[in-house]
Amino acid sequence: MAKVLVEIPVTNLEIGMYVAKLDCPWEESPFVYQGFFLYDQSDIQELQSLCKTVFVQAEKEIIETEKTITLPKGRVRKQIVKTEKLRYISKIPAHRELEKATMAYQEAKQLVGNILLSVRLGKSFNMNEVKEAVSDIVSSILRNPEALRWLTLIKNKDDYTAEHCLRVCVLAVSLGREMGLTEQELIDLGICGFVHDIGKAKIPDEVLNKPGRFTREEFEIMKSHAIHGKNILVSQKGVPAKAIDVAHSHHERLDGTGYPRKLASHQITEFSKIVSIVDAFDAITSVRVYKEARSSLEALRIIYDEKGSHFDDELAERFIKLVGIYPTGHIAELTDGQVGIIVRSNNENRLKPKVLIVRDAKGQKCKETVIDLAAAPQDERGTPLRIKDLHPNGAFNIQLDGYIKRGLRLSEETPELIS
Repeated sequence: MAKVLVEIPVTNLEIGMYVAKLDCPWEESPFVYQGFFLYDQSDIQELQSLCKTVFVQAEKEIIETEKTITLPKGRVRKQIVKTEKLRYISKIPAHRELEKATMAYQEAKQLVGNILLSVRLGKSFNMNEVKEAVSDIVSSILRNPEALRWLTLIKNKDDYTAEHCLRVCVLAVSLGREMGLTEQELIDLGICGFVHDIGKAKIPDEVLNKPGRFTREEFEIMKSHAIHGKNILVSQKGVPAKAIDVAHSHHERLDGTGYPRKLASHQITEFSKIVSIVDAFDAITSVRVYKEARSSLEALRIIYDEKGSHFDDELAERFIKLVGIYPTGHIAELTDGQVGIIVRSNNENRLKPKVLIVRDAKGQKCKETVIDLAAAPQDERGTPLRIKDLHPNGAFNIQLDGYIKRGLRLSEETPELIS
């Protein structure tokens, strides 16, 4: 991954970009430092009054893919194709982004709920509203993906389908960002995630919300949501073709065991492969009427075990790396019985993050302290502390809502609680 400078018009500037060079001398500008982040709109307006173009920092990745070319007389030849991808950099601290991310998340959640209700009533919906909501989500993720990803940890089992669509949108866009997709590609991918499960609006509630195991007939009804989704979106004006395909194909599997068409790997589009991974991850880690949520670590284990058969190898590995072994915002149980919330990952040693302790070894509330596992703390017997297991929101009666809002809003002087 090579850092590069990209020249762009000042009209294309966005909050969070790192400006490394101007088209005029620095001494003629009001900016003290040569190189700075754009933290608010006033910085952008200042640059727009001074410059026509500026150079912003990005990272460029060369991706090699193998392409099979068919030659005359049925012969084939394999060719390596190189493509350039720009990788966006986290540009704004998550606590600065939280307010905008919360607004975008809540508005999108209300919209997807309204859309599902409209579909149940046989009505159409406004696709432009979907595009606007997803564009706001993409903008937030490009500024800093952590704020929205923290918000996806708060889950309500009584509103599962709507929240699930939104979380899949956020996770898919986050993965696309790591892949270096363009902003427009991220918007297209986000729309795919946003409406991927729209067909569930046509599934009877007694099946959709059944607390026990499905009968064979009920499972066939549930699987029909993929076909319903395709039909709903085909009849709706302004829906991108990719979104129709993903609604139809997000339960297809590489080995041909998926549904509804039992497609082979080469017949499944990249966006469908992305959404299938994040869809499975969110379903596994969510509380449902018929099951308890499982930890992100367990979900990643399942995705890892099924890569190459159910999930695309490269995309699965990228997603596992994105989420991380011990992701921020998750509840961690330590080997001495203490319980806390992971508040910061350790890029140098991913097995040793910082943990905000909120329960003592007896499971009781305690004075909050931050333990840095990278500092090799020990228990009372002199044994190094480590993470024993991860748990979903609500475990040990710990609700993340308050901690997330508080943790992301703390000042820079107490960075332990800032993701």
